[in-house]
Amino acid sequence: MFSLFSRKNKCLGVDIGTTGVKIVELKKENNVPVLSNYALSYDSGSLIQTSGLEILDGQSSEIIRNVLKRGKFSTKRAVVAIPSFLALISFVELPEMPRAELDQAVRFEANKYIPTPLDEVSLGWDIIGSYQEKPIEGSQAIRQNNKIQIMVVTVPKSSIESITKVIEKNGLVSSALEVENFATTRCLIGNDKGTFMIVNIGAKATNFTIVSDGIIRVTRSIDVGGVEISRAIASGLRIDLQRADKFKRSNQINLLDVKDRTSSLVAPVAGMILDEIKRLRELYHKKNPLRKIEKLIFTGGTSKMNSLLEYFSRQMSLECQLGNSLARVGVEKKYENVVKEVAPELTVAIGLALRGLQEK
Repeated sequence: MFSLFSRKNKCLGVDIGTTGVKIVELKKENNVPVLSNYALSYDSGSLIQTSGLEILDGQSSEIIRNVLKRGKFSTKRAVVAIPSFLALISFVELPEMPRAELDQAVRFEANKYIPTPLDEVSLGWDIIGSYQEKPIEGSQAIRQNNKIQIMVVTVPKSSIESITKVIEKNGLVSSALEVENFATTRCLIGNDKGTFMIVNIGAKATNFTIVSDGIIRVTRSIDVGGVEISRAIASGLRIDLQRADKFKRSNQINLLDVKDRTSSLVAPVAGMILDEIKRLRELYHKKNPLRKIEKLIFTGGTSKMNSLLEYFSRQMSLECQLGNSLARVGVEKKYENVVKEVAPELTVAIGLALRGLQEK
């Protein structure tokens, strides 16, 4: 989807987040992906406006330029993230038909879900499953209708043009653009069997992705993230945002202690994320009663916050774990110790680079 294909043994994954840029370089060694370099930059200023869906060209370009300079990467080929809030992912069902007819049928159906004209978006789709409708009760020898389930992804053309412009301005060659939910799923789950919910707590948004047997089934994004937690701490403790952010990353917060002052500041924000997890789980289980969500997998910088996983596990009575962004890649020895600290923040970038290595 949105890609140009080439066969190379090195690729960058470029994740332009709302408050930072993360770039990872993967290379193939004996057909195994290895993390050979990375660099990242955090800036409290917004790089991408979630409300206006607008890329801030000048500011983004400057930070990407600085990250590239710091990383001294050995390739210019890159797979670049499309922020999830810029994409609309819909799921539709259609009667079984020849693939040649599907594109027109998908576009017709997509008009019901997409608020903007189709000529203003890039549209891609893929078949994710099929099933056979039950025959009418009491009927005999009635032909059962086959249904196919299709995932439709649309992104405003203006957003793609803005991202491409920023990337090309920095001398990178984009082999593909990919919505970050797909990169996250590739990095953390791959083709693992089972049903999971990924909770990616970013700086200004949290993305929820329900994945079953390696296939994305539900996506959702809310404008609540790590910055909101830092602001709550800053306001409650009367400290500046930078100090609050450092406090958030320390081991001093205990969400399990209801009497803890800091816990009372953070809990309302964590509660908004919790409410969305509960809502999505209920909706998914209603439609898929035989596929229960087995665990919650957390990623993103804020996912490392002390007691956060234990808090969600108790509230949901469900296993919660920190996603292992390095599970599907090797790591060069010089990075083995330090990269573990930042691995949750590199999840999207690693997933993007993995796609680049898989292209043929």
